Amino acid sequence: MGILGTLAISILGISLFIFIALFGRLPTFRKTPIGLLHRIICIHIPNGLISVDSYLLGGRLLFCWNRSGNYILHENHPLVLIFFSSLLIAGEWMFIPSAWSRISTIHRLCIPVLVLLPYVFLYASVVTKSYITPENHADEMVRYPYDRVNFHPGHRCRTCNFLKPARSKHCSFCKACVSRHDHHCVWLTNCVGLNNYRYFLSLLLSLSVLLIYGSCLGYSLVSQSLEKLIPSSSHLRSGNQSWTTFFNVWAIAITSDIRVGAVSLLTAMTAPLAVAFLVYHAYLIWAGTTTNESAKWSDWKEDVADGVVFKSTRGEIYGTSSEPTRDQISWPVSSDQILIIKEGQPPSDGFMFCSLSNAILQKDDPQALVDTRWRQVSSMREIDNIYDLGFGDNLRDAFNLPIRR
Repeated sequence: MGILGTLAISILGISLFIFIALFGRLPTFRKTPIGLLHRIICIHIPNGLISVDSYLLGGRLLFCWNRSGNYILHENHPLVLIFFSSLLIAGEWMFIPSAWSRISTIHRLCIPVLVLLPYVFLYASVVTKSYITPENHADEMVRYPYDRVNFHPGHRCRTCNFLKPARSKHCSFCKACVSRHDHHCVWLTNCVGLNNYRYFLSLLLSLSVLLIYGSCLGYSLVSQSLEKLIPSSSHLRSGNQSWTTFFNVWAIAITSDIRVGAVSLLTAMTAPLAVAFLVYHAYLIWAGTTTNESAKWSDWKEDVADGVVFKSTRGEIYGTSSEPTRDQISWPVSSDQILIIKEGQPPSDGFMFCSLSNAILQKDDPQALVDTRWRQVSSMREIDNIYDLGFGDNLRDAFNLPIRR
């Protein structure tokens, strides 16, 4: 296989492992091979090792793992950030000096900008917090209305000891409630939320451009080296060459220009990972949701598929729609839908439920007539997402800019 093949497989393996570790928990991949591999890596293998350790070593391995693993897995440490930054710096240190004398003036102007931007956005993403504090709690309470689907009023954070604003979540790593929580990013040692989501998106975009640009520029430089070693007129580069010959020829070119070739190979194999992150978050913006909320919507999707979700309106249930509150008035979209989750037959007359959590408080009388005000939800299109304002306003909201009223 050679050094080049080993290096390529190693990079692909690391990229695949990172992709599975970061994306495998997403609801989209739950019933796919990626979700299966995530469960094998993160659940089944650790459980198997624990069983073996308990049988052979009396649990001593688990004790040592708990001491070190608790820090690695459950503390907000900078190890991944240091690894990420070191990889960027090392790659640029290897590539740029070797390529500088061989590139045009345009590239010499572009490279400093493209190299600098990821560090600027990385720094901004790390130092900018979106924590909810006693000082800004009142403002956060009226930033978003409760949709009464995924977020309900009246819930109190047991750690921070205040009412949880809509779209917020308490992060066990940051030990704080985060406004418009998207996810906790181990690459940043910080939660991605209201105030730094724009920097995070900019980081993904600048990193994707840098990796694609580096791949294309590296390919051009390695092609020049290949032309000097094996001219295009050679039979080794003919159109009917085998795949083995093709890879061997390029292996010669890369090893002859190892600093540029190795970094180009690395960027070409890691660029899809950065682009995948960017595309996924572009989809979230288009859908008017966050990573945290996408898991909640996935649960609703499964409940709808199981036929246990029923819908009505406040006007039908209470006789009149509830009066708009301060937070509802400040948001351009509202909904008077009421959803409940009930297994079996549709709700019957006289049953009781909690409108704050879509849960049934008291079972209805099985002998009672079916309450026709409730309709079974057969598609997710029937459930309103009040946070979806259209792509333009969703993008403004993601960048924490004023939205159109």
